[in-house]
Amino acid sequence: MSSTTNTDTLIVGGGIIGVSIASQLGDRDVTILDSGAPKYGTSIGNAGHVVVSHAQPFAAPGMIGMGAKSLLAADGAFAFGTKLPANAAPWIAQFMRNCTKANVKKFTPGIHSLLRSSAELIKASGITTTSTSTWEVFTAKNSEQRARAEFEHLTHLGIQARVVDRSEALETEPSLYNRVQAVVELGEDFGLDPHELWQHLRNVNPNLTFHSNQSATQITRERQLYRVITAAGMEFTARNIVIAAGAWSREVGKLLGINIALMAAKGYSVTAPMGSADSEFPNSVHPMILSDEKTATNPLGEWLRMSARFELTNPNDRELNHKRVQHLYTRAATVLKLPPIPTDLAALSPWTGLRPASADGAPFIGPVPNLPGVYLATGHGMIGTALSLGTGDLIARHLEHQKISWSELALSPR
Repeated sequence: MSSTTNTDTLIVGGGIIGVSIASQLGDRDVTILDSGAPKYGTSIGNAGHVVVSHAQPFAAPGMIGMGAKSLLAADGAFAFGTKLPANAAPWIAQFMRNCTKANVKKFTPGIHSLLRSSAELIKASGITTTSTSTWEVFTAKNSEQRARAEFEHLTHLGIQARVVDRSEALETEPSLYNRVQAVVELGEDFGLDPHELWQHLRNVNPNLTFHSNQSATQITRERQLYRVITAAGMEFTARNIVIAAGAWSREVGKLLGINIALMAAKGYSVTAPMGSADSEFPNSVHPMILSDEKTATNPLGEWLRMSARFELTNPNDRELNHKRVQHLYTRAATVLKLPPIPTDLAALSPWTGLRPASADGAPFIGPVPNLPGVYLATGHGMIGTALSLGTGDLIARHLEHQKISWSELALSPR
């Protein structure tokens, strides 16, 4: 006979979003159910960028053309995996319909607000962050014009940015090759170690109970409570349930009859050992977005993390394609002074994770209609780390019935 554990708030998903929510609910009895390996999302191995500059939803004008161009490339940043699920076609059609100015206007203010508050909360948490701002680096033709357009776009949104003189960039960033044409400094963006952030947020709530290797298989409503049963036979009752299961949130939502328009988007990362500033292969000073190579980089102590790709697939696809790993490294090496790629790719700690991608490019954060006490916190795409504590704060305000702005309400599932 299994016993039932009672809790105030049960969070399904122990990635960066789940632990961020728990960290903001310090006065509540909180339980996290995490399915464990192999269902780790992007919470630990991603680039570790906090990007206030990425306020625009992923579904925006120009994305269809950019996606089509990427699909034709041998190793484009955007791709369709070989294991697409049955819901891929309607999701893609819906995404294409959402690539409009109206979609950008609807969601940008709320995403921007959460990114900025999240960045402030992360810096206040005391974890280590880069002392330098993130650079967006351009290498292709007409880069100066594109850099100027990016600067003007960010300034229009009220985001701090400046165009860095090319000679200044090459002088102050020893890891760059001369082929760099233009650089924009993203003044509010910075880097961190995503594993350090995740571990810190697990530890800050003394009332948190974290259950690993527990997958929810049944959720039923009983009066004012919800009963959750896991595959291992554990039972829980909770007043509130938060679905924060990343790329697997759609499957969890089905247990409550919710249809969440999500797709899993696989990304890759490698982490290379680097030298000191005066060595042949110096580590970067700045976190960087290599715009034309569609690659994010971030210095982590004596290491450099590199991450790329947005490959639509099913939520159980954790296959590590070694050709993708090689392409990721060699592409970054055209811009950065990297050591020769090792024969044994294991030396780069290759990693792959699954991002939860919504069909409108904006996250679902808030209460579910007609299911009192059920909340969604998923669909963060490539900016889950950046939105982590902002999401936790917003869910906490929903639970406490505190003030929520109209721009934040636009992110609600309703």
